[in-house]
Amino acid sequence: MNKPSIIIVLLSIIVFSCKEEIKAPFSIIEVNITNQQALDSLIIYDKERSWEVKTTIRFNESRSVKDTMNILENKIYKIYSFSNGKQGELGELFISSNSIIGMSIDENKLFESLTYTGSFKVPNNFLAYSKKHQNELSNIVRNGIEQKELDILIQEKGDLINKKGISLNIVDSLSTYVKVEFDKFSDILKQKNAKYLYKSSLVNEIGNNFSFTDIYNNKVSLKDFYGKYLYIDVWATWCKPCKVEYAFLKQLEEHFSNNDQLQIISISTDREFDKWQKYITKNSMKGKQLYSGTNSDFVKFYDIGALPRFIFLDKEGKVISPEELRPSNPKLLKKLDSTLYINGYK
Repeated sequence: MNKPSIIIVLLSIIVFSCKEEIKAPFSIIEVNITNQQALDSLIIYDKERSWEVKTTIRFNESRSVKDTMNILENKIYKIYSFSNGKQGELGELFISSNSIIGMSIDENKLFESLTYTGSFKVPNNFLAYSKKHQNELSNIVRNGIEQKELDILIQEKGDLINKKGISLNIVDSLSTYVKVEFDKFSDILKQKNAKYLYKSSLVNEIGNNFSFTDIYNNKVSLKDFYGKYLYIDVWATWCKPCKVEYAFLKQLEEHFSNNDQLQIISISTDREFDKWQKYITKNSMKGKQLYSGTNSDFVKFYDIGALPRFIFLDKEGKVISPEELRPSNPKLLKKLDSTLYINGYK
């Protein structure tokens, strides 16, 4: 065998040997769920890579699901839950290449029950512990509480998380990360609580001092409907959840079509009147369709942010609920029927 041939053979052996030694950067995750009903799946994202999906764990066939993830970087990844098609943040976990992670969860108490085994058991359970306390705070302020009381609760939760980190000997880098994330969460929570308090302050206030434009450029005031209950749908043509709710809104309109004591109104916050007008015409949308725009007094008064938003006013134009149940919620129909019945209408 000549020299070039020997070299080629040796190079082939070296390359083959290297390939044998290199392991693919896969990690394994196994999730066990109990009391599964509405929870469709869990999704693990890499937020830093434009929310790349690392894996989707579905529970349609089994309550114990194992999957592999191609993990190129050792870091913290985001976990989201999907229940009835609705996404919600569940927490975070640390994953490295070639790690094996076990996750247990009870749907009846998602955040309280979330526990980890296997690789990075301690830091991942610490991350879950912090998220559990964040979720508890979120639930406490759902309808707004006094700001001073919230400050005290945030301090107490922060102290508990810090003590837990010390007891588990969590490394400084992770402890710092959790503290920074908790502080960010707390700042946002305070802002949300201020909004909740403001919305609560609107109850029983006059909420019909606003005028809008219909598709024919006619002025329409909410005062025009004095003497009727108003269920107001605030939406925009770009809002996908709004379009989902519209199907249920039509069912609601049909249900109350023979009842002149309730008026259902849809108010758009689109930036451009023409775009909204064309959308209404093209889709042959029925019912009372009005245009507000993005910076109207109506939008400011009700602090309209995320869409869709629903508002309920009484016969005199006073606010019953500044953030009412959605049409897709079966409880709404019962509430509206009950309200009309109690006030003598059938």
